[in-house]
Amino acid sequence: MLPDARLGSCSLDCIGSAYLISEGSSNSPEAPASIGTQDATNSEISNRKPRGKAKALDKGKVIEPVEVEFNERSQPYGKHAARFATFLGVTARELVPLTIPSWTGKALSDEFKTEIWKHITTYYIVDECHKKVIFQRMSKLWRDHRSLTLKEVMKQAELVGLQTAAAMCKPDNIHSMDEWLRFIKSRMTPAFMEKCEKFRRMRERKTLLHRTSRKSFACIEDELKQKCDKPDSITRCDVWLHAYEAKKKDSSEYVEDPEVVKQVKQNMAEQVTSQTHSVNDDAVSKVLGPDRRGRVRGYGFGALPSKVDGQTFVGNKVTMLENALSATSRELQGLKMMVKYLLARSDEGEKKNETSSSAQHSATASAESKKINATVRSSNNDRAESKKRKLKDGRVGGSEQETSKQSKQKTHASILSTAKEQEGGSQVMFVPSMKKLNLLSWLDKDEKIVATADLHSEDPNEKVHSVPLGPGCWKVWVREVSHDIALFRPTQEFCTLAAAKGSTVAWPINFIKLL
Repeated sequence: MLPDARLGSCSLDCIGSAYLISEGSSNSPEAPASIGTQDATNSEISNRKPRGKAKALDKGKVIEPVEVEFNERSQPYGKHAARFATFLGVTARELVPLTIPSWTGKALSDEFKTEIWKHITTYYIVDECHKKVIFQRMSKLWRDHRSLTLKEVMKQAELVGLQTAAAMCKPDNIHSMDEWLRFIKSRMTPAFMEKCEKFRRMRERKTLLHRTSRKSFACIEDELKQKCDKPDSITRCDVWLHAYEAKKKDSSEYVEDPEVVKQVKQNMAEQVTSQTHSVNDDAVSKVLGPDRRGRVRGYGFGALPSKVDGQTFVGNKVTMLENALSATSRELQGLKMMVKYLLARSDEGEKKNETSSSAQHSATASAESKKINATVRSSNNDRAESKKRKLKDGRVGGSEQETSKQSKQKTHASILSTAKEQEGGSQVMFVPSMKKLNLLSWLDKDEKIVATADLHSEDPNEKVHSVPLGPGCWKVWVREVSHDIALFRPTQEFCTLAAAKGSTVAWPINFIKLL
């Protein structure tokens, strides 16, 4: 195991340079093409050259960092996701020696991890909140690389010997050959070989292999959401099926899905569409069984069962609240349009009523003026006749004086009453009638009773909250409200029937029913 000081110096020497990911082979030494007559690579020669491992090339120049998108599970997706995953693998393979036991504990110093994080953020724009998951991903890639390297050493050792195979496969970041040999021999003990055999048997039981090449499950999920009208409806089962179902090269080709894929599709068809299933009881879990501890099939590395279930619950709650908000917004918009329409109708009726009311007021004032003049003339004539009788008779009786006083009082009261009526309706006390009414809903076609009221006035010149009543409506006094609806003519004081309880409103005659 390398000490912390060596790891720290290694990080400064290696990470201080600018690295560029290449699609060629690793920059670690490769086994030669032929070694005498015992060639370790001449078996199973393929006609197609494999891609090989990516490597880091020092170009000595600064590259503009690229932003990487992450989902709610801190998984990279988008057009830079595959290249970012390759970059993490190269960084872990080229900078971290294979001789350390693990990434945990004191095997790697905090300074070394800080240098690695600076190296990552030099080329990619990544938020600090994703650092933990990224390091976990690099740790897994590093362990996979260590396993493959040891497997290659064992394979070559059977042909050329352990010493030569170790020299052929030694990575560049391990400076001591003795240290490398000690590490290889520690992996050849009976206890370790027994552990390897155990995991080899577990691996053989795995029948569903990764079929999406370099495309991660997070990228598949993102593509499905982009193609779907309702992105929130994409579940774990949809992503899993897209990854493992048989693909057609063209529309005419016939392909048959594996049996396990058929069973998952059948279970998905039997599930209720509106019912929300967690990862513990969905179609994939019913067919393949429960997920391993800390793993979720179909979501890839970084997905935890507790986190996925929590996000599913929160997502369903958010969807429900968004639907409720959308419905409320539509209702509010409809009410706004209705109030705007009713106010426009009220303004038009008010203008028409003002014209007719002014004409009626002029006619009424002229008639009242004639009435007052006639009363005054009649009073003057009575006085003149009385005076003539006094002069003729030469005396005035007590009864005649009393009659004259009463006549004067009646005349004066008549004039005052007429003058008050001429000044305006505000000084005339109006006693509402006792006719009981049922107010019907003017918004429904059926006769739906919404309130009980008393008839206040049928006069179209009567004012309701400073607005003339106009034709086609009665002024009613609202007693009890059974169903709250919008007023036929909203005012500045009231807009709904319940708010106008105990007050007068204008109600259309066609929607009034006498009791």
